[in-house]
Amino acid sequence: MPGEELAVEEEFSPGDGTFCSNGVVRAAQAGKVFYDMINRRVNVIPFKRSGLMAMRTARIVTGVVVGMRDDVAFVEVFSVDDKEVGSRIDAVLPSSQVVERAGEPLTNYIRLGDLIRARPVNKSVPLVLTLKQKDLGVIYATCSNCGAVLLRQDNDHLRCQRCGQVERRKIGAYMVRRVGGQGS
Repeated sequence: MPGEELAVEEEFSPGDGTFCSNGVVRAAQAGKVFYDMINRRVNVIPFKRSGLMAMRTARIVTGVVVGMRDDVAFVEVFSVDDKEVGSRIDAVLPSSQVVERAGEPLTNYIRLGDLIRARPVNKSVPLVLTLKQKDLGVIYATCSNCGAVLLRQDNDHLRCQRCGQVERRKIGAYMVRRVGGQGS
């Protein structure tokens, strides 16, 4: 923590993220202490920017669906605006932010284990996501029958190359593979 005593100047000289005051090397910022034994310097390496701090300006998040109920999916966000966050952020994806027609099951759009690209609706905990825009949706999915990677067949259907099963998803613009080897 800032101001914390790390060493005396006779043992280690101040390095990055530190300062010297009255012969005592102290931390200038919060982070992890690193003692350079070769150069006899002490450094403080700042912590990665927390995921919630990154959410303040977030436009797009990437995450994996880790749980589902009839009316909501639980998502673990690991990337904000295509930059990995230091700690995962828990988010919810209500069916109202995915389903196009009332009464349709959420599993017609996303499934457990799917990798999705979504837009945050709010900037605080609990983070609420939406897939209501055309470019948002599933970007990677596996077959619920055999576990193989699903490939894009058309606008909202994916086909398993191993067992032939066809599954419906809300496919995002960044789903890169199509049946027949065509790009997206």
